[in-house]
Amino acid sequence: MSQQPAVSIIMPAYNAQATIAASIQSVRAQTLKNWELIIVDDGSKDDTADIASAIAKQDARICVVQRPNRGPSIARNVGASLAQAHVIAFLDADDFWAAERLSGMLAKFRDEPGAGVLFSRTRFIDANTLEPGTLTSFSEQLSASDLMSENALCSTSNIVCLRRVFEETGGFTPGLNYAEDQDWLLRVALEGKWQIKGVDEEWFFYRSANESLSTDLDAMRRGWFRMVEAAKIDFPEKAEWAVKRAFGPIHRQLARRALRMGQSARAFEFLMIALRRDPLLLLRQPKRTGFTLIGTILSFIPHPKLKELVAR
Repeated sequence: MSQQPAVSIIMPAYNAQATIAASIQSVRAQTLKNWELIIVDDGSKDDTADIASAIAKQDARICVVQRPNRGPSIARNVGASLAQAHVIAFLDADDFWAAERLSGMLAKFRDEPGAGVLFSRTRFIDANTLEPGTLTSFSEQLSASDLMSENALCSTSNIVCLRRVFEETGGFTPGLNYAEDQDWLLRVALEGKWQIKGVDEEWFFYRSANESLSTDLDAMRRGWFRMVEAAKIDFPEKAEWAVKRAFGPIHRQLARRALRMGQSARAFEFLMIALRRDPLLLLRQPKRTGFTLIGTILSFIPHPKLKELVAR
Protein backbone atom coordinates (compact mmCIF):
# COMPACT_ATOMS: atom_id res chain seq x y z
CA MET A 1 0.00 0.00 0.00
CA SER A 2 1.51 3.31 -1.11
CA GLN A 3 0.02 5.50 1.63
CA GLN A 4 -1.28 5.12 5.15
CA PRO A 5 -4.94 4.08 5.04
CA ALA A 6 -7.60 6.41 6.38
CA VAL A 7 -9.54 3.51 7.90
CA SER A 8 -8.51 0.01 9.00
CA ILE A 9 -11.38 -2.49 8.71
CA ILE A 10 -11.23 -5.58 10.91
CA MET A 11 -13.18 -8.64 9.77
CA PRO A 12 -13.17 -11.76 11.98
CA ALA A 13 -14.27 -14.82 10.03
CA TYR A 14 -15.24 -18.32 11.07
CA ASN A 15 -16.87 -20.80 8.67
CA ALA A 16 -18.27 -17.92 6.61
CA GLN A 17 -17.76 -19.30 3.11
CA ALA A 18 -21.37 -18.56 2.13
CA THR A 19 -21.28 -14.86 3.00
CA ILE A 20 -17.74 -13.52 3.23
CA ALA A 21 -17.40 -12.59 -0.47
CA ALA A 22 -20.44 -10.31 -0.26
CA SER A 23 -19.14 -8.69 2.93
CA ILE A 24 -15.75 -8.06 1.32
CA GLN A 25 -17.45 -6.65 -1.77
CA SER A 26 -19.32 -4.11 0.37
CA VAL A 27 -15.91 -2.86 1.53
CA ARG A 28 -14.48 -2.74 -1.98
CA ALA A 29 -17.54 -0.77 -3.11
CA GLN A 30 -16.94 2.05 -0.61
CA THR A 31 -16.75 5.55 -2.06
CA LEU A 32 -13.71 6.02 0.20
CA LYS A 33 -10.89 4.15 -1.50
CA ASN A 34 -8.05 4.67 0.98
CA TRP A 35 -8.67 1.79 3.39
CA GLU A 36 -7.14 -1.50 4.48
CA LEU A 37 -9.11 -4.66 5.23
CA ILE A 38 -7.60 -7.09 7.73
CA ILE A 39 -9.41 -10.43 7.65
CA VAL A 40 -8.65 -12.65 10.63
CA ASP A 41 -9.65 -16.23 9.84
CA ASP A 42 -10.39 -17.78 13.23
CA GLY A 43 -9.58 -21.39 12.42
CA SER A 44 -12.35 -21.94 9.85
CA LYS A 45 -12.99 -25.53 8.80
CA ASP A 46 -14.56 -24.62 5.47
CA ASP A 47 -13.31 -22.58 2.47
CA THR A 48 -13.50 -19.19 4.19
CA ALA A 49 -9.74 -18.58 4.17
CA ASP A 50 -9.35 -19.72 0.55
CA ILE A 51 -12.14 -17.41 -0.64
CA ALA A 52 -10.71 -14.44 1.26
CA SER A 53 -7.16 -15.15 0.07
CA ALA A 54 -8.26 -15.37 -3.56
CA ILE A 55 -9.89 -11.94 -3.32
CA ALA A 56 -6.87 -10.53 -1.48
CA LYS A 57 -4.66 -11.52 -4.43
CA GLN A 58 -6.72 -9.14 -6.56
CA ASP A 59 -6.60 -6.21 -4.12
CA ALA A 60 -3.46 -5.11 -2.30
CA ARG A 61 -5.56 -3.32 0.34
CA ILE A 62 -6.71 -6.68 1.72
CA CYS A 63 -4.67 -9.04 3.88
CA VAL A 64 -5.66 -12.36 5.45
CA VAL A 65 -4.36 -13.59 8.79
CA GLN A 66 -5.00 -17.21 9.79
CA ARG A 67 -5.03 -18.26 13.44
CA PRO A 68 -6.31 -21.19 15.54
CA ASN A 69 -9.88 -20.79 16.72
CA ARG A 70 -10.03 -18.65 19.87
CA GLY A 71 -13.27 -16.74 19.40
CA PRO A 72 -14.31 -13.47 17.71
CA SER A 73 -13.19 -11.12 20.48
CA ILE A 74 -9.57 -12.28 20.28
CA ALA A 75 -9.75 -12.30 16.47
CA ARG A 76 -10.90 -8.67 16.47
CA ASN A 77 -8.20 -7.69 18.97
CA VAL A 78 -5.55 -9.34 16.78
CA GLY A 79 -6.80 -7.47 13.73
CA ALA A 80 -6.88 -4.17 15.62
CA SER A 81 -3.28 -4.69 16.77
CA LEU A 82 -2.25 -4.79 13.09
CA ALA A 83 -4.21 -1.68 12.08
CA GLN A 84 -2.27 1.16 10.47
CA ALA A 85 -5.03 3.78 10.37
CA HIS A 86 -6.09 6.13 13.16
CA VAL A 87 -9.71 5.04 12.63
CA ILE A 88 -10.88 1.42 13.01
CA ALA A 89 -14.12 -0.09 11.71
CA PHE A 90 -15.38 -3.59 12.43
CA LEU A 91 -17.36 -5.72 10.00
CA ASP A 92 -18.42 -9.33 10.52
CA ALA A 93 -18.13 -11.76 7.61
CA ASP A 94 -21.89 -12.01 7.15
CA ASP A 95 -22.88 -8.32 7.29
CA PHE A 96 -22.38 -5.46 4.85
CA TRP A 97 -22.37 -1.67 4.56
CA ALA A 98 -23.76 1.07 2.36
CA ALA A 99 -21.15 2.42 -0.06
CA GLU A 100 -20.93 5.84 1.58
CA ARG A 101 -20.46 4.56 5.14
CA LEU A 102 -16.72 5.08 5.60
CA SER A 103 -16.52 8.48 3.91
CA GLY A 104 -19.54 9.62 5.93
CA MET A 105 -18.05 8.40 9.19
CA LEU A 106 -14.78 10.24 8.60
CA ALA A 107 -16.75 13.43 7.90
CA LYS A 108 -18.69 12.91 11.15
CA PHE A 109 -15.45 12.55 13.13
CA ARG A 110 -14.31 15.89 11.68
CA ASP A 111 -17.59 17.51 12.70
CA GLU A 112 -17.65 15.90 16.18
CA PRO A 113 -14.20 16.35 17.78
CA GLY A 114 -15.41 14.88 21.08
CA ALA A 115 -16.59 11.64 19.52
CA GLY A 116 -14.57 8.49 20.10
CA VAL A 117 -17.08 5.99 18.67
CA LEU A 118 -19.63 6.38 15.87
CA PHE A 119 -22.48 4.17 14.70
CA SER A 120 -25.33 4.41 12.20
CA ARG A 121 -28.87 3.11 12.08
CA THR A 122 -29.25 -0.60 11.30
CA ARG A 123 -31.41 -2.20 8.63
CA PHE A 124 -32.21 -5.83 9.43
CA ILE A 125 -32.33 -8.03 6.34
CA ASP A 126 -33.39 -11.63 5.87
CA ALA A 127 -30.29 -13.82 5.83
CA ASN A 128 -31.60 -15.95 2.96
CA THR A 129 -33.66 -13.65 0.73
CA LEU A 130 -31.95 -10.34 1.68
CA GLU A 131 -35.40 -8.81 1.92
CA PRO A 132 -35.28 -5.62 4.04
CA GLY A 133 -36.84 -5.66 7.48
CA THR A 134 -36.90 -3.29 10.43
CA LEU A 135 -34.83 -0.10 10.51
CA THR A 136 -33.63 0.85 13.98
CA SER A 137 -34.47 4.25 15.39
CA PHE A 138 -31.92 7.04 15.56
CA SER A 139 -29.96 7.49 18.80
CA GLU A 140 -28.00 10.73 18.95
CA GLN A 141 -25.69 9.74 21.81
CA LEU A 142 -25.38 6.78 24.16
CA SER A 143 -24.75 6.88 27.91
CA ALA A 144 -23.66 4.09 30.24
CA SER A 145 -27.25 3.42 31.33
CA ASP A 146 -28.32 3.26 27.66
CA LEU A 147 -25.66 0.65 26.94
CA MET A 148 -26.56 -1.45 29.95
CA SER A 149 -30.22 -1.41 28.92
CA GLU A 150 -30.10 -2.25 25.22
CA ASN A 151 -27.56 -2.42 22.45
CA ALA A 152 -28.55 0.37 20.05
CA LEU A 153 -25.68 -0.59 17.73
CA CYS A 154 -27.11 -4.13 17.29
CA SER A 155 -23.74 -5.57 16.27
CA THR A 156 -19.99 -5.04 16.42
CA SER A 157 -20.23 -4.44 12.65
CA ASN A 158 -21.70 -1.03 13.47
CA ILE A 159 -18.68 0.22 15.42
CA VAL A 160 -16.34 2.83 13.94
CA CYS A 161 -13.88 4.20 16.48
CA LEU A 162 -10.62 6.04 16.96
CA ARG A 163 -7.80 3.53 17.30
CA ARG A 164 -6.45 5.20 20.42
CA VAL A 165 -9.84 4.84 22.12
CA PHE A 166 -9.86 1.11 21.38
CA GLU A 167 -6.30 0.70 22.64
CA GLU A 168 -6.74 2.80 25.80
CA THR A 169 -9.87 0.86 26.83
CA GLY A 170 -8.26 -2.55 26.39
CA GLY A 171 -10.21 -3.87 23.41
CA PHE A 172 -12.78 -6.67 23.56
CA THR A 173 -12.89 -9.01 26.55
CA PRO A 174 -11.64 -12.50 25.58
CA GLY A 175 -14.07 -15.31 26.29
CA LEU A 176 -17.14 -13.09 26.58
CA ASN A 177 -19.75 -14.88 24.47
CA TYR A 178 -22.56 -12.38 24.82
CA ALA A 179 -22.49 -8.63 24.09
CA GLU A 180 -18.72 -8.25 23.78
CA ASP A 181 -19.37 -5.04 21.83
CA GLN A 182 -21.75 -3.77 24.51
CA ASP A 183 -19.18 -4.62 27.20
CA TRP A 184 -16.49 -2.59 25.42
CA LEU A 185 -18.79 0.34 24.66
CA LEU A 186 -19.80 0.44 28.31
CA ARG A 187 -16.18 0.86 29.32
CA VAL A 188 -15.83 3.71 26.82
CA ALA A 189 -18.90 5.44 28.26
CA LEU A 190 -17.81 4.99 31.87
CA GLU A 191 -14.34 6.35 31.15
CA GLY A 192 -16.09 9.62 30.29
CA LYS A 193 -13.40 10.87 27.92
CA TRP A 194 -15.19 10.24 24.62
CA GLN A 195 -18.70 10.45 23.26
CA ILE A 196 -20.52 7.57 21.54
CA LYS A 197 -22.44 9.32 18.79
CA GLY A 198 -25.08 8.10 16.37
CA VAL A 199 -25.37 9.07 12.71
CA ASP A 200 -28.87 9.36 11.29
CA GLU A 201 -28.12 7.31 8.17
CA GLU A 202 -28.99 3.79 6.98
CA TRP A 203 -25.43 2.58 6.52
CA PHE A 204 -25.36 -0.86 8.16
CA PHE A 205 -27.17 -4.02 7.03
CA TYR A 206 -27.44 -6.88 9.50
CA ARG A 207 -28.28 -10.39 8.34
CA SER A 208 -30.94 -11.79 10.63
CA ALA A 209 -31.49 -15.56 10.47
CA ASN A 210 -34.27 -17.45 12.20
CA GLU A 211 -31.74 -19.66 13.95
CA SER A 212 -30.15 -16.59 15.55
CA LEU A 213 -33.32 -16.23 17.62
CA SER A 214 -32.55 -19.49 19.41
CA THR A 215 -29.95 -17.78 21.57
CA ASP A 216 -30.07 -18.99 25.17
CA LEU A 217 -31.90 -16.24 27.03
CA ASP A 218 -30.47 -17.35 30.38
CA ALA A 219 -26.96 -17.14 28.93
CA MET A 220 -27.72 -13.62 27.74
CA ARG A 221 -28.91 -12.69 31.23
CA ARG A 222 -25.79 -14.20 32.83
CA GLY A 223 -23.64 -12.32 30.32
CA TRP A 224 -25.34 -9.06 31.27
CA PHE A 225 -24.69 -9.66 34.98
CA ARG A 226 -21.05 -10.47 34.22
CA MET A 227 -20.74 -7.26 32.23
CA VAL A 228 -22.22 -4.99 34.89
CA GLU A 229 -20.38 -6.63 37.78
CA ALA A 230 -17.09 -5.97 35.98
CA ALA A 231 -18.19 -2.38 35.39
CA LYS A 232 -18.97 -1.89 39.10
CA ILE A 233 -15.49 -3.12 40.01
CA ASP A 234 -13.72 -0.89 37.49
CA PHE A 235 -15.99 2.15 37.91
CA PRO A 236 -17.64 1.80 41.35
CA GLU A 237 -18.88 5.38 41.63
CA LYS A 238 -20.29 5.67 38.13
CA ALA A 239 -21.62 2.20 37.42
CA GLU A 240 -23.89 1.57 40.43
CA TRP A 241 -26.53 4.12 39.46
CA ALA A 242 -26.43 3.10 35.80
CA VAL A 243 -26.96 -0.56 36.73
CA LYS A 244 -30.06 0.31 38.77
CA ARG A 245 -31.50 2.28 35.85
CA ALA A 246 -30.72 -0.50 33.38
CA PHE A 247 -32.06 -3.51 35.28
CA GLY A 248 -35.66 -3.03 34.20
CA PRO A 249 -34.97 -2.22 30.53
CA ILE A 250 -32.60 -5.17 30.01
CA HIS A 251 -35.18 -7.61 31.37
CA ARG A 252 -37.82 -5.96 29.19
CA GLN A 253 -35.50 -6.54 26.24
CA LEU A 254 -35.22 -10.21 27.19
CA ALA A 255 -39.01 -10.36 27.35
CA ARG A 256 -39.28 -8.91 23.85
CA ARG A 257 -36.75 -11.40 22.55
CA ALA A 258 -38.66 -14.25 24.18
CA LEU A 259 -41.81 -13.02 22.40
CA ARG A 260 -40.03 -13.18 19.04
CA MET A 261 -39.04 -16.74 19.87
CA GLY A 262 -42.63 -17.66 20.72
CA GLN A 263 -41.84 -18.20 24.41
CA SER A 264 -44.79 -16.48 26.08
CA ALA A 265 -44.13 -17.83 29.58
CA ARG A 266 -40.49 -16.70 29.51
CA ALA A 267 -41.53 -13.29 28.22
CA PHE A 268 -43.97 -12.90 31.13
CA GLU A 269 -41.31 -14.06 33.60
CA PHE A 270 -38.72 -11.54 32.40
CA LEU A 271 -41.24 -8.71 32.29
CA MET A 272 -42.38 -9.42 35.86
CA ILE A 273 -38.74 -9.40 37.02
CA ALA A 274 -38.35 -6.00 35.36
CA LEU A 275 -41.48 -4.49 36.90
CA ARG A 276 -40.92 -5.91 40.38
CA ARG A 277 -37.44 -4.39 40.56
CA ASP A 278 -38.34 -1.22 38.67
CA PRO A 279 -42.10 -0.52 38.94
CA LEU A 280 -41.64 3.04 37.65
CA LEU A 281 -40.38 1.68 34.31
CA LEU A 282 -43.94 1.81 32.99
CA LEU A 283 -44.07 5.53 33.80
CA ARG A 284 -40.57 6.39 32.58
CA GLN A 285 -40.88 4.49 29.31
CA PRO A 286 -44.63 3.93 28.88
CA LYS A 287 -44.73 3.22 25.15
CA ARG A 288 -42.08 0.49 24.94
CA THR A 289 -42.99 -1.07 28.28
CA GLY A 290 -46.72 -0.89 27.63
CA PHE A 291 -46.44 -2.47 24.18
CA THR A 292 -44.30 -5.25 25.63
CA LEU A 293 -46.84 -5.89 28.38
CA ILE A 294 -49.76 -5.95 25.96
CA GLY A 295 -47.83 -8.13 23.52
CA THR A 296 -46.97 -10.59 26.27
CA ILE A 297 -50.61 -10.89 27.36
CA LEU A 298 -51.84 -11.30 23.78
CA SER A 299 -49.19 -13.91 23.05
CA PHE A 300 -51.03 -16.39 25.25
CA ILE A 301 -54.01 -16.29 22.87
CA PRO A 302 -53.61 -19.20 20.40
CA HIS A 303 -54.27 -17.34 17.15
CA PRO A 304 -51.59 -17.52 14.40
CA LYS A 305 -52.21 -14.03 12.98
CA LEU A 306 -52.12 -12.53 16.46
CA LYS A 307 -48.88 -14.34 17.30
CA GLU A 308 -47.29 -13.04 14.10
CA LEU A 309 -48.26 -9.48 15.02
CA VAL A 310 -46.92 -9.82 18.58
CA ALA A 311 -43.54 -11.13 17.37
CA ARG A 312 -42.78 -8.01 15.34
